[in-house]
Amino acid sequence: MIHSTELTILMVEDNPGDQFLLEELLLSSGIKIRELFTVESIKQAHEVLKSEAVDIILLDLSLPDSFGINSFTSIRENAGYTPIVILSGVSDMNTALDAITLGAQDYLIKGDFDEKLLSKTILYSIERMNNLQALQESNERYDLVSKATNDMVWDLNLQTGEVYRNPEGWKKIFKTDYNPIQFGSEEKWVKQIHPSEREDVIKKINQFKENPSFQQFELEYRFLRADGDYAYLQDRGYIIRNEQGKAVRFIGATQDITPRKEAERILKESEEQYRYLFENNPAAIIIWSLKDFTVLEINESTEKHSGYKREDLKGKSILTVGLAERVELVHGLAEKALKDKSFRETHITRIISKWGDKIYIEFVSHRIDYMGMPCIMALGNNVTERVMLEKQLEAERVKAQKEMTNAVISAQESERQEIGRELHDNINQILASARLYLGLGKTAGDSQSLYLGKSDELIQSAIDEIRTLSHSLIPPTLSEGHLKDNLLQLFENVASGIGTTIYHNMTELEEQFMEDNFKLAIYRICQEQFNNITKYAKANTINFYLGNRNGNLELSIKDDGIGFDKAKKSNGVGLMNMKTRAALFNGTIEINTAPGKGCELVVQFKLPVLEQIPAK
Repeated sequence: MIHSTELTILMVEDNPGDQFLLEELLLSSGIKIRELFTVESIKQAHEVLKSEAVDIILLDLSLPDSFGINSFTSIRENAGYTPIVILSGVSDMNTALDAITLGAQDYLIKGDFDEKLLSKTILYSIERMNNLQALQESNERYDLVSKATNDMVWDLNLQTGEVYRNPEGWKKIFKTDYNPIQFGSEEKWVKQIHPSEREDVIKKINQFKENPSFQQFELEYRFLRADGDYAYLQDRGYIIRNEQGKAVRFIGATQDITPRKEAERILKESEEQYRYLFENNPAAIIIWSLKDFTVLEINESTEKHSGYKREDLKGKSILTVGLAERVELVHGLAEKALKDKSFRETHITRIISKWGDKIYIEFVSHRIDYMGMPCIMALGNNVTERVMLEKQLEAERVKAQKEMTNAVISAQESERQEIGRELHDNINQILASARLYLGLGKTAGDSQSLYLGKSDELIQSAIDEIRTLSHSLIPPTLSEGHLKDNLLQLFENVASGIGTTIYHNMTELEEQFMEDNFKLAIYRICQEQFNNITKYAKANTINFYLGNRNGNLELSIKDDGIGFDKAKKSNGVGLMNMKTRAALFNGTIEINTAPGKGCELVVQFKLPVLEQIPAK
């Protein structure tokens, strides 16, 4: 047996012949010797031990200054953990065995060993002492640990099956006093292990015993406590073996890991729930690194929306796989997220699917820590239909706004033309006639009063016409209760102007709940329709209704006039003006007419109108 480490050997032997023989055996044993100290007395041995670090001591018990077991105990006091091998004669056998009991590692009978046995004895003695030293240090540490922590130190003698368990540690774990009769053997302990784990634990213990390659071990299992519940225990131990490699002792510590196991269970359930929510979330979820933009994880919805599989995206840059149409926006988002640990932002972006489709996704991006690095977790919903609809609605809104603007402008121009015609064709002619009579009156002599009287009548007529025109232009007073009054005045003017009969019903109208601008819109619609009837309908009777009907506010104006073809007159300025006013208050207009069948205008406003009136 050859040992690679050089050894320092102290030989305590007073017989020159034995010294020479032992030196020769050492030289031929193959042991590498750094230095060999040979002394003849205990005193000289003590001096060497004080100044030198010795690996092993070969001790003869019969010395000039000491004899027998005293030689060993004297050296033992200063040897520390240095192993001692007794060199014994046949007559010293009993003493040598006593020395073994007191701590000597081995003994050799002089003249009865060769270089191989010497080498084996020396190396095994060093190894055993190292193991013993480690064991003692370990026991000391375990004693301290058992006092400072909740661990329970134990020592299992495999030859007897008896187990020592630290009572303090036991009480900390099991909350009861230790009963060595109940738990003082390996067999009794094993019976308390959970039935589903017992066989596996026994199998592992046997493996540790039988396989010399195991020096340390670790076990986890559930153990039945006195209260009937199972505690999760963890055993960590060291295996002591004899020279043949057979396990003779297990020394270790038991720790209650129930809180850890419970935390692991909760964490596992949480992770499983997170994974389930992650994979089954209808929103597309992408996790990417803020450091290098690498895609770390996606869920099934992302695959569904984008067409990309996990292997297409994971490990690749989000900037290059089609998920970021505008790279500068991603860089800006990453820059803000790196500065703010609580970063959260909602934005709509357009991505390119694997099929080449452009898809609008609304992402809610959060900064998270994932796999030890700052990342963005983006939850996205496909809003392509919504975006396209919004664009369509915006286009329609712009179109409607243009139509409304054109209608207002057309109405204004039409109104100007009407005012111009009224001033030119009517009022201007009346004033011109009055001026003519005034001119005739200047030269009429006795007939002057006749011409002046005629001029006065014409001027009064012009004043009346101007007043009528002004009333049609100036908004009526529509405070509480005045919409009905103004409509009645409108009915009177129309009836007297064209000689028609108007039947009206406003008993179900509650105008006290209506805003003035809404009342004005209704009045202008009525005014516009009655103006149309006056000009074109040739009606004899008109039926008017304004009130609540079928949950709506309804306005109905029906005449028995000549009617018209809607296909030919569907986009007139007057009709567009009425539609514009109704639309401002979410109203709809319907016209029912045909040639020779009269005409009915129906306007519906959804109640409550007040909640839908635009802010002033």
